[in-house]
Amino acid sequence: MNWVIGKKQKRRNRIKAQFGKNPMELEAWESLEKRMREIRMYEELVVQDVKKEEWQSAGSVDTVTWNDLEMDRVFARINHTRTYMGEQILYHRLHNMQTRQSCEDMEKRISFFSRRESIRTEIEEKLMRIGKQKESCYLPFFLTEEINPLVIPGAILYFLQGLLAFCLIGAILLRSNLWATGFLVVAVVNLLIYLHTKCKYEGNLFMVSSLKELFDFCNWIVKKLEPDRPEILHALEKTQKLSHRMLRWQTRKYQSISGDVTGILWDYIAGITLHDVVAFYRIQKTLRACKKETMQLYTFAGEIDMEIAIASFRKSLPQWCCPSLQSDGAISVEEIRHPLMADAIPNDFVLKKGVVLTGANASGKSTFMKAVAINVILAQTINTCVAKNMKMPAIQVMTSMALRDDVLQGESYYMREIKYLKRMLDELKTGESMLFVIDEILKGTNTRERLAASNAILSYMVQKQGFLLIATHDLELVYALKNRYDTYYFDSQVHEKDIVFPYKIRRGIVGKTNAIDLMELLDFPEEITDQARREAGKR
Repeated sequence: MNWVIGKKQKRRNRIKAQFGKNPMELEAWESLEKRMREIRMYEELVVQDVKKEEWQSAGSVDTVTWNDLEMDRVFARINHTRTYMGEQILYHRLHNMQTRQSCEDMEKRISFFSRRESIRTEIEEKLMRIGKQKESCYLPFFLTEEINPLVIPGAILYFLQGLLAFCLIGAILLRSNLWATGFLVVAVVNLLIYLHTKCKYEGNLFMVSSLKELFDFCNWIVKKLEPDRPEILHALEKTQKLSHRMLRWQTRKYQSISGDVTGILWDYIAGITLHDVVAFYRIQKTLRACKKETMQLYTFAGEIDMEIAIASFRKSLPQWCCPSLQSDGAISVEEIRHPLMADAIPNDFVLKKGVVLTGANASGKSTFMKAVAINVILAQTINTCVAKNMKMPAIQVMTSMALRDDVLQGESYYMREIKYLKRMLDELKTGESMLFVIDEILKGTNTRERLAASNAILSYMVQKQGFLLIATHDLELVYALKNRYDTYYFDSQVHEKDIVFPYKIRRGIVGKTNAIDLMELLDFPEEITDQARREAGKR
């Protein structure tokens, strides 16, 4: 008994110690990356259920922007979740901007979990029992798609069970070889049906078995916290019969693959008697009547797990704030940081309409732009900014940054770039307020056409509703736009044989570049660097 108590206390101490830590230190990115396909499933399912046009207008982060900003890694940085549904709900939430009311409601629960350590620890302990089994991640698809009945109708299954029992009784009472032969024939038929069904539905068998832990958690949390959620109480009442069926089913979970003699013996008995097939048939029939309510409980449990993860994320940060969302005005930030950089240099910044960033190579332009874009997304999805203060209107984010040739699609760099820019121009037609972030516009073509086209595109975009944050090395373009855009820059200083980057944003236009300095630091031949300086001096 003392051993059990000690083990439970050790588990709780570990949970307490992990709260407020960087999840990427607890699970390597390479390990999480292997599970990303399963984590994305809930988000992909929701997108399938909504027409693309409606989905975009609802305030979602599109695929290009998500990949440009490395949002999978941002998700990993926040992912303190204990369950597969928590991971899926968090991943989904980071894709979709929330209303102010939704953020306020969520904030109350996050604040509660942040303050009440003992309750939070107890909840996390319960969530860990659900866990992150890979097969359970497919549950949303199973719940939202039409649940296909078993190949063998239920009436035939019941008939075969009865016939098996009838033959067995006849063989025992009458001691007849005929009845014994009949029993063996029916047993073989049942076993074949069981093996066929198990082969076809085995994934579903394991998947629905995790529902019992979900139901148990939801019942427990409702009694523990008594949330004002009448729809959850209704869902628990509606799924009560299914929960009872799952209780009987749970004892069979993984038993067939345990490998011990008892497990193998019970597997044969379950096959001959059609015990598992009939049990699964009943679960299917019951689940078909309460799919909506089961999905409500799935989301409810996932949101609790997600909100505790957000509370942990906040505690792990050197500084954070809740955003001040306004109806209009500028994007104003104090001491903003990139969430993936533990030692990031904070910066203050105001984006009134359009800003062109210049600066030396590796001076921090791209990282800063990503920090702004990511924080705008985090502000409207998890009500959290990695900054001292952030004021902003409700806006969507769209980027064109991490471009590369697509060999498989047969698209050149330039072709992909103008497609990304065209999607931004199309978005302007909707009238939605947007933040457009563009790194090195049209660098995939020649200088003369790049400057002309870039000037035309950016001059057009700045006249429309929204905000633009642009980075470029083309000083000719910067001077052409300086009457329409504010200018900021990141600097660098050369000290003997080293280049120092302050990573602080400053107003104005960069006064010098460092491309040749970097070549010298990497010991390029002097013949190359000297010629490069002479050529640069002529321009």
